[in-house]
Amino acid sequence: MYWRQYPGVHLRHFDLSIETFDAARGLAALPAIANSEEPAQIPTLPFSHKTLMKHFTQYTLLILQSVTVFNHASAQPAFSCCATDDTHTGRPDEHAPISIMGDHTHSKGGFMASYRYMRMDMDDMRQGTDRISSGDVFAENYVVTPESMTMDMHMLGFMYGYSDKLTLTLMSSYIESEMDHSVLPMAAGMINGGSTAFRTRTSGIGDIKVGGLYRFFLKENKKAHVGLSLSLPTGSIDEKDRTPGPGGPATRQLPAAMQLGSGTFDLLPSLTYVQQLESASFGLQTSAIIRLENENSNGYQFGNVFEMTAWGGYNLSNWIGLNMGLNYTYTDDLSGTQENVTRETMSGNRTIPTAFNQNYGGERIDSILGVNFYIPKGYLKNHRLAIDIRLPLWQNLNGEQLETDTSMTIGWQAAF
Repeated sequence: MYWRQYPGVHLRHFDLSIETFDAARGLAALPAIANSEEPAQIPTLPFSHKTLMKHFTQYTLLILQSVTVFNHASAQPAFSCCATDDTHTGRPDEHAPISIMGDHTHSKGGFMASYRYMRMDMDDMRQGTDRISSGDVFAENYVVTPESMTMDMHMLGFMYGYSDKLTLTLMSSYIESEMDHSVLPMAAGMINGGSTAFRTRTSGIGDIKVGGLYRFFLKENKKAHVGLSLSLPTGSIDEKDRTPGPGGPATRQLPAAMQLGSGTFDLLPSLTYVQQLESASFGLQTSAIIRLENENSNGYQFGNVFEMTAWGGYNLSNWIGLNMGLNYTYTDDLSGTQENVTRETMSGNRTIPTAFNQNYGGERIDSILGVNFYIPKGYLKNHRLAIDIRLPLWQNLNGEQLETDTSMTIGWQAAF
């Protein structure tokens, strides 16, 4: 998810405690590339997993090769529409679709506050690329199956221009999740008091993310920046609710899918390139979530995540613009053991797919459709409202798990 809430990139079972910080130093070296007259080369990032680096480097090169000459020239823009620096506001498409994070930077002293509301709806189970029924899940020896899930996330963000090149970022979140389940009728009397349905809920503060964006390239109507943030494990991973189990319904530890955070410190690198045209713009972004600990306090680790997003925007006027894009996401499966989560009944059946590691992760492609509103003058000058919706085009999920139907984000942003 955004929030937790990616082709052939497999990030499982490797120690990032030292190597990830070496990677961060590699990303920090990118500004030196911008001042070099030599062809752009990506710094060698010493991860032990060669496949990850092969693919991440390939996708990063696709973006960097879009920038033809790496220097910091302050040339006039190629089009009269475009600002002489990358912090100028005044066009609806100067921000990416609202669900894309870390898409722009600010000039020294610039400040922006934002609020986003994200709603994700998940319905029906999927195995690989195929939708499956509750009966199919029960046939895999489970006595409980998820039927649907909703997640509402409220995100409060702040950006501050420490310098013309470095922007500091902070984001917090409040999460509300709800999952409906079905119980195998033959087992309902033993584990759920005879009822064949139940619902679990969680709510609370999510993980806090703090970091920065460094703009290393700006020329005419083109710009690029790298991002590096640290996700702090402030979200609870000890949420409980009343669930079926041996001896009947009782308050028990919920599986990882219903927890509010990852329980680990996570590194969030990104690379973004944006180019403006006279009435339009386009952007590319690669990003990742890299777990810095092998397991959390409950004995498991969420999978690493890799994303690539491309988007384009078109201004209908000086106050409204349309945008669309594509997002590819790969998520590795969960590792470790979910301690205190009931995994088996007294008869030896498995409880629920979310209690087992192999039912996490996979890959997906989503379309993005959105609208950006910009207020160019008046009391609310430099305020923005935006909405976008993500619809799945393709999903290939590990094991048996809920598929995502829609994800909608509504946001407000104000620059000062």
